Amino acid sequence: MNAVVLVNKPEGLRSTNCVAIIRKRLGGLKVGHAGTLDSTASGLLVLLTGHATRFSEYVMSLPKVYRAVIQFGVETNTYDYSGDVVSENGYDDVDGEFIGDVLRRFSGMRLQRPPAVSAVKIDGQPAYKLARSGTELDMKERPVFFRRIDILTPYNPDDGTITLEVSCGRGTYIRSLAHDLGVMAGTGAHVKSLERVSTGLFTLKDAIPPDDDISLLPLSRLAENFTRIHIPKRDAKSFINGMSILLSHAERTERGISSVKGGIFVEGDEFLGVGQYAGYDYVRPVVIVPKDEICY
Repeated sequence: MNAVVLVNKPEGLRSTNCVAIIRKRLGGLKVGHAGTLDSTASGLLVLLTGHATRFSEYVMSLPKVYRAVIQFGVETNTYDYSGDVVSENGYDDVDGEFIGDVLRRFSGMRLQRPPAVSAVKIDGQPAYKLARSGTELDMKERPVFFRRIDILTPYNPDDGTITLEVSCGRGTYIRSLAHDLGVMAGTGAHVKSLERVSTGLFTLKDAIPPDDDISLLPLSRLAENFTRIHIPKRDAKSFINGMSILLSHAERTERGISSVKGGIFVEGDEFLGVGQYAGYDYVRPVVIVPKDEICY
């Protein structure tokens, strides 16, 4: 059973717990996530079942949209409400107009330093484990991409908060964005609440709570996110048997919101897998759906 499951993860529940709940409810079927959420965050969690777990890296590459409430005046060591307070300066001096101007500087590619309490690997160990053991960490900056940042609720001088909707690429930490805004404001800041509302074309409105009736989406819904080719039956049989196919045999090409570097998604009557350009006019299979699960 290869499918996509969209879960509305509640705040306070770990992503791994959601995976375990869905796996148990599907009778022990292999289930994996395609990008975790912090336990303090809520919202869309994309899970993959069966052989679909092979495509998790592609789902993780899709753009994400988050809604975040950022609290100025208090800085924490985790950059969100769950951490220990590092400094408390109040928010009386925060200039809402200045914050709006600052946010415009975040558009596009920029360097970001992940939180010490994060899943970023350092010498093979998650940073959060090292940080909680008391190890001093030098978190390296890395490039991230902000597609857009919209102000949903303007800065409120009465409580020191602002609500943002952030569209960003893989590896972006909204907690680090909040921290950076706090540094620029001179007061410190942290994430008060965070919700993921979409991953690519998958949206929170289609997600179900982990204890609700499970809805299994076909892998064609995953493929819709990506630029893909549709190939005839004779080539479909060759492709899922591990043979390269001719790109010129494609019946049509459809554009998605994302593409695979050096490759392309491949469909016949059903989703077949991902191919890599192999020179001249050839596409070589890289990740395929098992052939005994394809209907011709």
